[in-house]
Amino acid sequence: MQILHISKYAHPERGGIETFVKDLSSAQIKRGHEVRILCHQQKTSCKTAITKNNGITITRVRVNCNMAFAPVSFSFASHLRKEISSSPPQVIHLHLPNPAVLFYRSIPDDIPCVVHWHADVHGTPNPCIRALYPFYRFFEQKCLAKADHIIATSPPYLSSSFSLAAWRQKSSVVPLGLDTDRYPSCTQEKSNPPLVLSVGRFAYYKGFEYLVRAAALIPEAKFIIAGSGPEHSRISKEVEKLGLSERVYLPGHITDQELFSLMQKASVFCLPSIDRAEAFGMVLLEAMRYGVPIVSTEISGSGTGWVNEHGGTGIVVPPADSQALKIAIKTIISNPQQAQRYGQAGKAKLENNFKIDQISSQIDDIYQSAITSKHR
Repeated sequence: MQILHISKYAHPERGGIETFVKDLSSAQIKRGHEVRILCHQQKTSCKTAITKNNGITITRVRVNCNMAFAPVSFSFASHLRKEISSSPPQVIHLHLPNPAVLFYRSIPDDIPCVVHWHADVHGTPNPCIRALYPFYRFFEQKCLAKADHIIATSPPYLSSSFSLAAWRQKSSVVPLGLDTDRYPSCTQEKSNPPLVLSVGRFAYYKGFEYLVRAAALIPEAKFIIAGSGPEHSRISKEVEKLGLSERVYLPGHITDQELFSLMQKASVFCLPSIDRAEAFGMVLLEAMRYGVPIVSTEISGSGTGWVNEHGGTGIVVPPADSQALKIAIKTIISNPQQAQRYGQAGKAKLENNFKIDQISSQIDDIYQSAITSKHR
């Protein structure tokens, strides 16, 4: 089968969607499919480039500017039409949110389109995004109307999404998945003192300031919060203000190898997000891969509490609550046997529910159904 993925960005750019598209595409190549990815360049200074990696052809289209954290490319529509006309795909897999919805009319009616709904845009507190959303929503809804099938990543997100409300009859849930073979075996010992790890883009919804404040209440542990983004400077100032520079480290962007090493050393992985812009938490699966017990937050309508099961794979606490984070983290690091049970349960849940081969098979079934329905 010829598959064209349309993603905002692609690996090696770090992010949950980018990691998932990489692993899914690789799994699809192994299943004998021909896979292409059309996406944006990360930087406006980069020209359009076409690369081939492990059998996957990736076209990164030049970006003219960024608006409300989204890439704007004047030539994206022409590249999309070229991808379709030069070698027509049997299915188009569109990953949203993505400014590519502006060009939904470039997708021919006779090619099945599957939309992967990773997160809502509606509801963000960012004033610029809120101002532009009505314009975006017009194209978003047109795109959803055109889609032959919509994939949501968790039952809570599907049932709570304002944007998907009109389209649930053609939607189903397929969780994100992870290629566990990509992650090296555990060869490193746990850190002493205990290491509390968090990884993610420094965005408003991550709630890293609450984790920093919790760190001030847990002097027996050190903390690493890895990643970059617009909130990094503000969180750094919070660390300095609380006098935590000797125990709380913000290394910025890290490589995959550095991530693997930190996961192996971590005693706890914490995802302190405060908003359902954190729709799933792909990094939770990475923590499960290494048997790291998880502390996350119960965000209404998000899939994070569905991925990290309270009392099973870790502890779930209310959002924006440093005291609750402190209690949960101290509970885990002070009880090694319970921590091990959480970690082993996480590994088992990943194995049973979130391996990319299983997810790829489910998505193949959706493709086949969409193709069959389209050509009846």
